[in-house]
Amino acid sequence: MIERYFIMRHGASESNVAGKVQGTKDVALAVLGKQQASEAGDALRGHGITKIYTSPLQRALETGLIVGERLGLQISIVNDLRARGLGEWEGKARSEIKEMWSDLTHPFRSDPDFAPPGGESLREAEERTFAAIDRILQQGSPQEVPLFVMHLIGTGALLHRLQGERVTFKNAEAWEIQPSTRSARSIVVPSGEMYSGHE
Repeated sequence: MIERYFIMRHGASESNVAGKVQGTKDVALAVLGKQQASEAGDALRGHGITKIYTSPLQRALETGLIVGERLGLQISIVNDLRARGLGEWEGKARSEIKEMWSDLTHPFRSDPDFAPPGGESLREAEERTFAAIDRILQQGSPQEVPLFVMHLIGTGALLHRLQGERVTFKNAEAWEIQPSTRSARSIVVPSGEMYSGHE
């Protein structure tokens, strides 16, 4: 079983920069995102990473490819690391979506089983992400040190499961995880403006 791994949010995408909600909408990295991925890849040298797994969505895939180039590693695509599906919300301005659930009682804020129209609930997205990562960790050997490049929901959910708190990852931020001791530490936070999101 794998004893140590890394998780990373993708670099800033064109939709992040434009203030739009993405979900499973396939959006490329912005110029800033490519710079962040390059910087993160350089900073991850020397940490012993042996393999990179990425979401199939372009913003994560591009991030993984750039990091892989810096580390001399190929990537493997894992479909279940994709972003949470946000259905009819995808492509809308983030400000418009926030207005829809500005009411503190809106289920998007508190109900893990709430799904936007045509979308996926938080619980569904988290459970498929956990299943994909756990499968890889259980099948691997202690000598393997993977990096998982994915989205805000996946990275935040993993830390919440591990330590009970939700952390909002910045673009191309990477954390080192040691499951046996339930320890996690942020080791890479690239420079440049960072964008929040629901993807």
